Amino acid sequence: MRRVCTSRVGRLGATWVAVLALALAPGALLPVPLGAQPSYPLYFNFKIPLVLPGFSVADPNGIKTPPIGGILPPPGSPNDQNVQTFYSGTIAGTLGGVNIKTGKFRYGLGASKSAGGGTFSLTTDAGSTDGQILLTVNGDRTTLLFFGVYLGARIEFTLVANGMVIGGEGYAANGLAPTGFASHDAYMAAVQKAVASTQDALRQQIISAADTNQRLVRDYQQHSH
Repeated sequence: MRRVCTSRVGRLGATWVAVLALALAPGALLPVPLGAQPSYPLYFNFKIPLVLPGFSVADPNGIKTPPIGGILPPPGSPNDQNVQTFYSGTIAGTLGGVNIKTGKFRYGLGASKSAGGGTFSLTTDAGSTDGQILLTVNGDRTTLLFFGVYLGARIEFTLVANGMVIGGEGYAANGLAPTGFASHDAYMAAVQKAVASTQDALRQQIISAADTNQRLVRDYQQHSH
């Protein structure tokens, strides 16, 4: 089984990605730097099946057709320059100790062959987030920075792979996702608030699962050094 460990994003690297994305897509939402405030991380353990390619086509006036799944036209085809490739996939596993119920993402290159982006949605037993993805390609190494708001706090995590496709049979990624939570207590308070109206037995199960995050973070940090 191939496992990719992504414990943290370099602050300078994340800043450069954000600046690059701003240049490519003015007005796009950018991640807020987390280094200026306390940040309590959530441990993630993702399982990602094969990511599927697709494409959309733009006519000479820049009007795109609806997304089309399938095989890309061969190089040299009349509309070759107007084809925009994208990749879509799903995420299973856990985040902050809590099971992921559904996770979807889609990304692709933009005007540059070394940068792009996309969107994702992720729902756990405790809450959900809809966020954005920043994509950079350095040689044969692809980095995806996911960022959004989860349980009322900012969150970001990174997936890295060789080649454009993040995924494949046996692919797994684990690491620490920086957040806007100041402490474990702040995270637990957000979880308890989110599940307050859930049935008692299930509520306690979710709270107990989230409470394991502190141990998961500590264990990961000890084994990654």
